[in-house]
Amino acid sequence: MAGKKSSLSSVPVYHLYGEQAPELAPDLVHCESIASRSRLHNWEIQPHRHHGLFQMLWLARGKASIELDGHPADLSGGQVLLLPQHCVHGFRFSPDADGEVITLAYAFFQRLQPDLGPALHAMSTPVVCTLTSGADRKQIEAAFQAMHDAYAGRGAHRGLLIEAQLVSLLVWLSRHLPAQGDDAPLARGREHLAKFSQLIEANYAQQYPLEFYAHSLGISAAHLNALCRQLTGDSALALIHARMGLEARRYLMYTSMPVKDVSDALGFSDPAYFTRFFKRQTGIPPIAFRAGTRPA
Repeated sequence: MAGKKSSLSSVPVYHLYGEQAPELAPDLVHCESIASRSRLHNWEIQPHRHHGLFQMLWLARGKASIELDGHPADLSGGQVLLLPQHCVHGFRFSPDADGEVITLAYAFFQRLQPDLGPALHAMSTPVVCTLTSGADRKQIEAAFQAMHDAYAGRGAHRGLLIEAQLVSLLVWLSRHLPAQGDDAPLARGREHLAKFSQLIEANYAQQYPLEFYAHSLGISAAHLNALCRQLTGDSALALIHARMGLEARRYLMYTSMPVKDVSDALGFSDPAYFTRFFKRQTGIPPIAFRAGTRPA
């Protein structure tokens, strides 16, 4: 993909392409066709990256010129691209291209078996799976279609069906992963960031200082902060606060817990401080957020 190279700090970090602001209460999974978003951008997706999101792109037909961390490559129908967080990626699709893109929050990996979840969480480089046999291609196409149907459906137990289809798909893909290679310094940085994300997931409600996380990783707090800014565009503390804000939005939207109890659950000793924190994260206080996300 031709284009002017930018420094990593200038590469935008998106939730979904073109969307920098988080949804009010984001799901752990998002599924959409390649065409539905690419068509809006004249079939070209400029280089960008994600934090806390893992993507699987299934190109069912057509072609794509891709850029992965500054390296050009080609993708053709029948291939699956797995994209870990922080990898800079861009696409130029042919107008007949279609398939599916599944975006998955890393928090979902906590639900998977120990021999699957950590392996996917630890992925630091993009991987292209080429399906050589007709049977493999039919199976993966059916799996992505089943995931698409489950996500688009509105029937009973939709969440369970989505999770079942997604686990099946991840297990199948994990069996077809080729060996990975990576630039050593970049790989080390991403490994530290992946472990930091896991530590955040386990400890975000404990209000630990940044030094706790840095000590757990065996690096200095300054190094951790620089690494986070380089790979995500945010400080280490901002990443911790973003996870706390996400959990707060979920509590307020999906439970009837009083704001004081939500504050306690997230480790705040003072509900007034929690309210100020939440307003900095979302622009509105907790009570107003809850009122705006509940049906009338």
